[in-house]
Amino acid sequence: MFHYHVLMFRPDNRGFIELYGINQFSSQAACDRARDLQFKRNMAVVEFFRTQRRADWWKADTCGPCHCDMTVETASPNMLTDSARWSQVQLANDVRQRVRERLLDAGILSDAELIRGLAAPMVTAPLIGGPKLVTMPQAVATAVASNSPDDLRITKAVDTTAASTSSLDLPLADIPLPGIASPVSPVPTPAPLSPAPSPITPADVQKPAPAPQPGPVPAPVPASVPAPAPLGPPPAIEPTVVVADEPELPAPEDVADAFISIESQRIQNVLKVSGSIGDESVKAQVLDACTQRIQLLSNLRSIIVGSGAKSRLVAAANGAKKESERLALVSRLLGSDVGPHWAPKDAEDVVFDPGVTDPERVLRDATASDQQKRHALYALLATSSPTEQQQLWLTSVIEALLK
Repeated sequence: MFHYHVLMFRPDNRGFIELYGINQFSSQAACDRARDLQFKRNMAVVEFFRTQRRADWWKADTCGPCHCDMTVETASPNMLTDSARWSQVQLANDVRQRVRERLLDAGILSDAELIRGLAAPMVTAPLIGGPKLVTMPQAVATAVASNSPDDLRITKAVDTTAASTSSLDLPLADIPLPGIASPVSPVPTPAPLSPAPSPITPADVQKPAPAPQPGPVPAPVPASVPAPAPLGPPPAIEPTVVVADEPELPAPEDVADAFISIESQRIQNVLKVSGSIGDESVKAQVLDACTQRIQLLSNLRSIIVGSGAKSRLVAAANGAKKESERLALVSRLLGSDVGPHWAPKDAEDVVFDPGVTDPERVLRDATASDQQKRHALYALLATSSPTEQQQLWLTSVIEALLK
């Protein structure tokens, strides 16, 4: 058997992970062809992101040379058990799914060559066993019907007559305000009417006019000025209500990537240390626990993304920055006794038995305690892949546990 090692680039934490149990070939020529094909398809993804200027930090995977596969030899130090090999396959699939999400966000269709090339293609006509697949039919080019601009007609009736407008001049009127008296203009006093002159007679013409007698000149009477009206209290000014902008909520995808990436690195460190365990039975238990932890983290990430930006789970995961805060959140989710197994000091401490045989029944039981439900949640997420409907139901269960 032949295989090659791969350093896969993880876009969530921008690091690399070494995988050497995800490919096996019966000849070195077949291994070289698969290695070259994976390298070309990965470089196509890297060039796409660099061309679109969406991720200048995106790095290419590194594929080692093809050599004999010693992971199947029991005497080799690189020997992999079935559970360890399955955990590497799960990690590779998780990385491919993250790359697929980035491509879909960039506008790539799900049936595009970049997305279909993330996984190695299956043999369409295997010689020995295996499913026989039919190749995809070639796309047939169809003629696109074009319409001449002269054939186009307006389908909406348009009124071309000019709209009639009219204007009306209205006099201005004073608007009385509460508490403010409008100024009163003085009313002019009418002048007294002089008596009508008497008719002139001939006797009046012969008589000289009497000379004016000196006397006191009457003082002019000043015109009466109206007193100003007393001003009332100023009008009450209504306070302006200032509505503060809502704080920007974190994106569930970013919160999930930040939280799950740290916990995935924790379990990777346990896997590295597990190789030094001498007892094979204990080593197998540690690898099984690590596989369950990887499955749990993958399911928890999907639930965080689907719970919504205003959920308690996203708020709690976003606030868990320190080690103590993350362990406190894990205790609130999965039980108060999970902490020593979640962040083990030794590799053997990662083994945890929740003691639940039917976790879904316990989660739906109204009489079960919160501790039993937390253990059942651990068992369900670590041993199964919930559907979309089950994820919605689990979101409501987690919201109740975080109250």
